[in-house]
Amino acid sequence: MSDRASRLFGGMRVKQSKLSLRFALAAAAVAAFTMALASSILFVTWAEQFDEYVNERLRSTAKGAASLVAINVQAHGEWNQHVFLGLPRYGIMSGLGLQVMESGGRVLYDDSFATGQANHVAGPPSGVAGPEGQVHLAPIVVDGVPIGVVRVWPLVEEGRFADVDIRFRESSFEALGLAAVIAVIAASIAGAGFAITFLRPIDKITETAEALRAGNQSARTGFTGDDAIGALGKTLDEMADAIEADRNLERRLTADVAHELRTPLQAIQATVEAMQDGIYPADEEHLQIVRNETVRLSRLTDGILELTKLERGSVALRFERIDAAGPVGAAVDFHRFLFEAAGIGLAEQVETGVFVQADSDRLTQAVSNLLSNAIRYSPDGGQVNVAVRREGGSAVIEVADTGIGIAEKDINKVFSRFWRADEARDRESGGLGIGLAIVKEIVKRHGGRVCAIRREGGGTVFRIEIPLIK
Repeated sequence: MSDRASRLFGGMRVKQSKLSLRFALAAAAVAAFTMALASSILFVTWAEQFDEYVNERLRSTAKGAASLVAINVQAHGEWNQHVFLGLPRYGIMSGLGLQVMESGGRVLYDDSFATGQANHVAGPPSGVAGPEGQVHLAPIVVDGVPIGVVRVWPLVEEGRFADVDIRFRESSFEALGLAAVIAVIAASIAGAGFAITFLRPIDKITETAEALRAGNQSARTGFTGDDAIGALGKTLDEMADAIEADRNLERRLTADVAHELRTPLQAIQATVEAMQDGIYPADEEHLQIVRNETVRLSRLTDGILELTKLERGSVALRFERIDAAGPVGAAVDFHRFLFEAAGIGLAEQVETGVFVQADSDRLTQAVSNLLSNAIRYSPDGGQVNVAVRREGGSAVIEVADTGIGIAEKDINKVFSRFWRADEARDRESGGLGIGLAIVKEIVKRHGGRVCAIRREGGGTVFRIEIPLIK
């Protein structure tokens, strides 16, 4: 592999690596942003739900403790230490502060452990006199009569949450953070994988474009998919086909022009040298040969120049509303004597009132070129039919001959520069090989189309279609 190719492919690998990294980072950033947004929304929603969960837990705990105290009071008939058995599992064991107060407000039981131990009936309460935060009360009812109140509140986090609630909240945040990390990593891997998959066809397109630029006109992507990448690849292939066709045409055109110019120049040179060497006398006959070849050379250069101007659009056309029968009739009248001299029949089926927007002189020139072509390729005793008629929204002009015809493989070449169906015969008759190319350009400038159709039994029909106007 050459140094240039090595640098080229090395550069493409670096570009691929950078783009893959960018895809991965972009995917990770999107995942991180998504998780951050989801976490923010979830945190707000979760905070509300968590507060409601804590409140419901405190209410349920207070009701449960009140129910237990009521049952014990009813069983023992009075307030004593047995009444408070089982309350620690509602209070301190659940991370909550719990107090039992009689109807007068005196605290009978305190599980808040402000001094490190609980008090049970005896002595004044040593716990929290006025708890703050989320405090929930539940009445103690015995035989339908309220005899006291159970008060419950969290012992930590400023009276909002208990230890178990804090642990639950922290574990939730840890799980959410772990999910975010996993999502970012997974998105990065997926982004890198997508980048590699996405870049592979792009690399193929890049390689093909570089190969075309380096002169390999056969390079193609071969893509056939209907997605955007496939369409891009097919477009590049079509463009390469068109460029290759244009370059082949340019090469063939250059060769054809050189060949066409060489023939009359060689004839002139050979005749002049023969007269100089005394082989031919410098008489009228041989000077006429030189003149004929000079005229042929002049016609050829004029024809090429005219065709080039038409292709470039530098020839100004004078469009006007005309009856298509007019220029067709003028071309037929001009060639009528030539048909008679060649022994070829000429028939007309011209419909009048077929109006088009056209340059009358250029349209006459196009029909004249078709008639000249028909004379050149029709045998003695042949027949040429000229027709003008309406078909749908078009004016149709047809020139049909009974000549040598055109092979199926050559039907699309007839309007190419310097193409001939029978080169040897055409050279003898003085054809330039650019008349039909001029016809194509004239019709194209009129917004129409021209085509050649093989006739059964031999011959060709040349058909011009130009849009009708009222």
